[in-house]
Amino acid sequence: MKAVFINHCHPDVAHVCGLRAGRMAAALAARGHQVVLLTGPAPDGADETEVRDLADRLAAHDWREPFRLSCPPAGDRLAPRARDGRLPSGIRQAVIAWSYLTMGGMFPDWQAGVAPYLPVLAGSFRPEVVWGTFGNTDTWKLCRHLARLADCPWVGDFKDNWNAFVPFGFRHLMARRLNDAAAMTVLSKVHCDQADALFPDIRKTVVYSGVDAPGGATAKADDRLELLLTGSVYDDATLGRLTDALEQWARRRAGLRVVLRYAGNEAKQVRAAAGGIELHVEGYLSQAKLHALQASVSANIYIHDPRCLLHHKALELIAAGRPVIAFPGETDEVRRVARETATTLFPCADAAGVAAALDIVADDPPPVPEAAARAAFTWKARAAVLEQVFAGAVAGGVGR
Repeated sequence: MKAVFINHCHPDVAHVCGLRAGRMAAALAARGHQVVLLTGPAPDGADETEVRDLADRLAAHDWREPFRLSCPPAGDRLAPRARDGRLPSGIRQAVIAWSYLTMGGMFPDWQAGVAPYLPVLAGSFRPEVVWGTFGNTDTWKLCRHLARLADCPWVGDFKDNWNAFVPFGFRHLMARRLNDAAAMTVLSKVHCDQADALFPDIRKTVVYSGVDAPGGATAKADDRLELLLTGSVYDDATLGRLTDALEQWARRRAGLRVVLRYAGNEAKQVRAAAGGIELHVEGYLSQAKLHALQASVSANIYIHDPRCLLHHKALELIAAGRPVIAFPGETDEVRRVARETATTLFPCADAAGVAAALDIVADDPPPVPEAAARAAFTWKARAAVLEQVFAGAVAGGVGR
């Protein structure tokens, strides 16, 4: 089928926000579908196409890969200043309210940049389905607009916490405005619960995010304990509690060399919190390098933030096949996923829990789970589920 994916983050942005749509687009293209991935600007300005050239470029494209169409913002100077907190209090709140009420989101400048391309996509590409990831309501508004132009259904992807991303007072208003999707994919069962309260009449399917390939993990047993902290740290207090726990345990195990490695964008905060821990900062790694590192360490660690509902890195680390420490805890859903793959997950609420987990990792390393149990974590497997959702939406016609 022909599909347009809309996601505000370009897949080359050094952030997880561009990962899901980009990988799903590639996986669907590999399954024989024609996919246009419409995003915000690329970090290096790549993938930009003049509106007048779009039809010809679409006709000449090799559809074994997604057609990337990155659209920079245009016009509207107030909304970007409100988003960045560069307006005085009071004026900022007024701009936010005006933006939601009149434009349906906080990125009217990006909507303006995308708008000229939609009639060309509808007329030249003729999509059979439109899929958009919620990181802002503007994306879904664009999905709805393109679907109406192309006379096809659109499917919303509920991958972020609506209550964290949409201001109080606009949550149910925006849900009512966007309540005509043919179907909805949700990142987890927790996301599904939230989406059910906002969009009770739309059928939903859980489509977890994936990994490029299950990690080729090997068991660890030597005099060096390597721990990898992955991703965002969210707040300094929680990070400090974690690093204090690691440092206390390392002092107690003086004969063991404990190394903490960090992969992510918040090296400054991690360095400040590391104290006496031996720290190696890896920075932001490509997915291939990150997955290789996650599969090679003694244990993986991440900070759980309940506002995220489900962390992509939780699935990523379970797929790596090494023991996982979640601090300060995890949801029942993630615990269940870990059990189903025989991955050892330690949801540690405090320093004592961290110490107990590290004792097990150091003294009695858990066995490496079978790779076959983690095969469902690949983007290829996840895309097969998404394909079924699209087929149902297309078969059902426009709207619910």
